[in-house]
Amino acid sequence: MAAPPGITMPAAVFGEAKPENDADALPRRPVLFHAHAHSQGPLRVVATDLRSLAWHCSLDLDDLQDLQDDVGIGGSCSDLLDYLYSSLSSGQVRIRFPVDQGPGTATAKLVATKAKGLPLITLSLHPVAASELEDAIADFSIALYASYKTTQEHASREQERLSQLMDSLASEREKNEVMQKQLEALSFLDKRKATKQKLVTDQVPSVSGAPPVSDQVIVPVQQQTSVASPSKVPPAKAVKRVAPVPRRARVRGALLQDTEENDDCDS
Repeated sequence: MAAPPGITMPAAVFGEAKPENDADALPRRPVLFHAHAHSQGPLRVVATDLRSLAWHCSLDLDDLQDLQDDVGIGGSCSDLLDYLYSSLSSGQVRIRFPVDQGPGTATAKLVATKAKGLPLITLSLHPVAASELEDAIADFSIALYASYKTTQEHASREQERLSQLMDSLASEREKNEVMQKQLEALSFLDKRKATKQKLVTDQVPSVSGAPPVSDQVIVPVQQQTSVASPSKVPPAKAVKRVAPVPRRARVRGALLQDTEENDDCDS
């Protein structure tokens, strides 16, 4: 059934309605409930033990407004439905049976709250007729399976999405590891190069008195020597050569004798 104008129908809710006291729990099987939209009204609730007992109720717009007044929740009917479905999904749902009625013919009340301390939602359930019991349980089972299948499909899609995210994460981790190794290799090469440069610098002796780092080269000024200009060079003096002894005794073919030898001869 399409939702009435101005009313947003939440998704269907399945859950377990636990007995409110131990006396109700002993003779009965677990009771499950199903709250959903229905052709008879905006809300239909069915509770059953999936064997021999079933209860139901259908609420139209007037019933929802009465319920809203009883609970004391302001706002629109959509706000009430949101609170109702949240209460039925909270896991704090109880089923209450009258003490003076037997299990098969007893009415029941479904009590739920969104959280401790918040208003209680109480829905009155009526027994399903025996002629409709089998159909009610069958419809409940089919709806439960459809909900399970939908949940399984959602879980499968989420699992597939999670698998894709994990693959993407693994790929990114692999890329990061490769980049990290490349960075480590570059860092190692830089450190090795810096170490070599330091060793070369330590082996080269530094010039005494020169600054350690300078872009200028200082050339010492050499002492200037006075060099005479070629135009001012004085003329060289003539040097008299002394003839060797044999040449002195020889004068153009004349034989000269020493004075001592001549004296000996005269004597």
